[in-house]
Amino acid sequence: MGGALRGSELLAVSGVTRATLANAYRREIRQVLRFGQARATRYAARQILPGLDTDEFPVFRVDEAGNIRPAGQLVTLVATESVWLPDAKVIDGLPPEMHDVAPKGFLGRSYARHHSDLGLPNDAINWSDNHILAALSRRGEDLPGNLVIGRESFDRYQQLRHETYTTDDFPRLSDDAIAGEHVGSSAGGEQPKFTAFVDGQHRIVKFATDATDNARRWQDLLALEHTASQTLRDAGIDAARTELVDVDGLRCLIVDRFDRIGEMGRRAVVTMAAVSGSVDCSWTDSAEELRRRGELSDEGLQRIALLDAYGALIANGDRHHYNVSLFPTQEGYDVAPAFDQLPMAYSPPASGNLRNEAIRQPHAAVNTLVVWDEARGLASEFWRRASEQQLSDSMQTIVKEHASR
Repeated sequence: MGGALRGSELLAVSGVTRATLANAYRREIRQVLRFGQARATRYAARQILPGLDTDEFPVFRVDEAGNIRPAGQLVTLVATESVWLPDAKVIDGLPPEMHDVAPKGFLGRSYARHHSDLGLPNDAINWSDNHILAALSRRGEDLPGNLVIGRESFDRYQQLRHETYTTDDFPRLSDDAIAGEHVGSSAGGEQPKFTAFVDGQHRIVKFATDATDNARRWQDLLALEHTASQTLRDAGIDAARTELVDVDGLRCLIVDRFDRIGEMGRRAVVTMAAVSGSVDCSWTDSAEELRRRGELSDEGLQRIALLDAYGALIANGDRHHYNVSLFPTQEGYDVAPAFDQLPMAYSPPASGNLRNEAIRQPHAAVNTLVVWDEARGLASEFWRRASEQQLSDSMQTIVKEHASR
């Protein structure tokens, strides 16, 4: 069978009667999945993906109180398809929400090393669907958002407890993270980081040393990310709460997680990458698409446009779709707090040659023009505050040039 087919389509391609089809289904019931109702009933051949021992995975969600509830079944099918029952929507590959929560970036690499028994490629960018599903269903007890997938991950969730840390532990945890230890749950991005339960709140901790010029530039950027978040929050715009601390030559940016509530509570969250029809466009372009589909309010569209413009004006050249998160609702999506806003145009490149001159001032796009003046006011305040930070000489020169504009 070459993919899910309706009964009428299967009759047409097979050339048999409906009675013969029904008898064939009863004989092959272990290999064939029938789902949907009435004329929407479809048939698909099950397939166990390489490295896995089943084609059916129970799915659960953890609520804000930490209770775990059934959320259907994922069944893998031939022709690289899957279906998340009872919704019965056939998907090419895995559901976007499951791709969304898969380990990525810096912590994705440490995840593969830490769980070497799963036989995952070292770099998560090279993972196939079967690698992702193995990770989610066997070691997925502490994924971003509130999904738990598979029996083994369910059992591991039941035993999950979070050790409490303080800032005094950060140097050791950062050493463990650099050494490849899997410290905390997965979070995307290439900046070195770990997750930790600190002062009754789950947090992501990004860190940088002062060992080299490149490392000091990352320290500057952590300070500027804190400034960017504070500037938004002080203007009444929802942004992740951050704290900047220096410990034994280590600069740490502590970011509150908005997908965690208390020790065990969780909240569903998806990235714009998972829900947008295209990631090769701007944040505002994708927000407009969601608005046309009736899945985002006018206020949500304006919020994302403002963050898009603000990012451009503070030299954030890394505005990819994984850096906008959304809370699912019955009607569509609400915009989650802003995060990862910082002047990434000045991040150390692979060549190691730091940019030491300010980039050109950006211009409004057609769909950010309406919020451009507000964003420019926010950006002006950001650069003013940034000029008061303790930064390296090269970064201070760049910041002062921006502030003077």
